[in-house]
Amino acid sequence: MSNAYERRRYVCTLSEKTLEKAKRELNEDPETRDQKIDELREKFKKERPEVKLPPDDAFLVRYLRNKKFDVNRAFNMLLHYYDVRRKYKELFVKFQPSFYKHVYDLEAVTICPGRDNDGRKVILFHMGRMDPDKFSVDDIISAYLLMDEKLLEDEETQVHGVVFVCDCEKMSLKLMAKYGPMEAKKEMDVFVNALPMRTKAVHYIRQPEIFDAMITIFKPFMGAKLISRLFLHGKDYGTLHAHVPSSVLPRDFGGQLKDESSSKTFFEELLKSDATFAEYNQYGFPKSSDILGGQTQGIDPVGGLAGTFKKLET
Repeated sequence: MSNAYERRRYVCTLSEKTLEKAKRELNEDPETRDQKIDELREKFKKERPEVKLPPDDAFLVRYLRNKKFDVNRAFNMLLHYYDVRRKYKELFVKFQPSFYKHVYDLEAVTICPGRDNDGRKVILFHMGRMDPDKFSVDDIISAYLLMDEKLLEDEETQVHGVVFVCDCEKMSLKLMAKYGPMEAKKEMDVFVNALPMRTKAVHYIRQPEIFDAMITIFKPFMGAKLISRLFLHGKDYGTLHAHVPSSVLPRDFGGQLKDESSSKTFFEELLKSDATFAEYNQYGFPKSSDILGGQTQGIDPVGGLAGTFKKLET
């Protein structure tokens, strides 16, 4: 691992076409991009100095892009990301891909090769392959948050966004029963409010009638924009293909794609990424051990002074 706090400047890898889209849709300006990164770092330094940011400027660019280079909004989202890591500690105790190999081995997710007509990455969920006896809801959230963070390493995906297609055939009642309001709120807080992913659409096919009840549990925790991007197709592949071309979908989604080896390669690379995630797990709010005896002694993670009171992790 490299020097943990040697700042690593951002180097743009976007194609010329994607950069034009970023300028048009995300207010990205190569002439002022570095200035915006500096402003975001400075805002944390002045307003939340206890939050330790990663040295990679590229990590901050994800949040700036998601909030259209509005520094204040990017600040709030990144702060919330670290607050989520503190609020739902159970999700981040083992936040490295190798701990969730049992989830990935179910092959319940396919990362389609290439992109759709709008440049978006297409992610498929095979809900019938999710055996609820082999994982908890927290396992699912952690495993697929790691997956999404890996996807966000691709700058093209940061700009174009992603489309999710969920095949609900053979989705078990036991799996649906695992999701109550608390689980739904946690999942939406993590994936919608804290992750700088541009979710352009979520499509459901072959969903059972009871699925409507499950969606109803999630909707109170979704914003109006995300709700407007939910599409329920039933068994009508034609309406799905009007949104997602059959050329990028495998046969079991009514598509033409034969080779899904790129998805296997993606998960192999993800499982090799433990060291990267271990490094990033160091950042954010200080741990209690830091507060009690490190350089941040006297700073409370919620923004106040800890004084002389000892704070124990529970």
